[in-house]
Amino acid sequence: PTWTACAARVNVNPATGAVKVEKLTLVTDAGTIVSPDGALAQVEGAALWGMSLALFEGTAFENGQVKDTNLDGYTPLRMGDVPDLDIEFIDNAELPVGMGEPPVIAVAPAIGNAVFAASGVRLRDLPMRPAHVLRALATASA
Repeated sequence: PTWTACAARVNVNPATGAVKVEKLTLVTDAGTIVSPDGALAQVEGAALWGMSLALFEGTAFENGQVKDTNLDGYTPLRMGDVPDLDIEFIDNAELPVGMGEPPVIAVAPAIGNAVFAASGVRLRDLPMRPAHVLRALATASA
């Protein structure tokens, strides 16, 4: 399998609840990397998708129907939100394995842990929106 570790550096604004991801560091072991540029592009895309899922993407249901039926109300990650990315690959002689999007799954827990380190509140649902941060901060101080 492909293994990925991720660490995030975030800034949490206690007044607004906004979480700004400043940097994502990912280390991936995918055996022998056959196409370094392709592998890097896969991990970059997966990291940003994981960040988008962690902080922005999500929908609700109203009257049994999906609330967001158009991208005008569904807000994924925007270019202005892209943090610094530090991506490395473990150098080894193992057989190559698939890249796909395995790095996606490491990003949200890393952001959640960074939010906890920065604010003292643990968020356990995605996306981690400002309203959720503010609610957790209010509950923690009560």
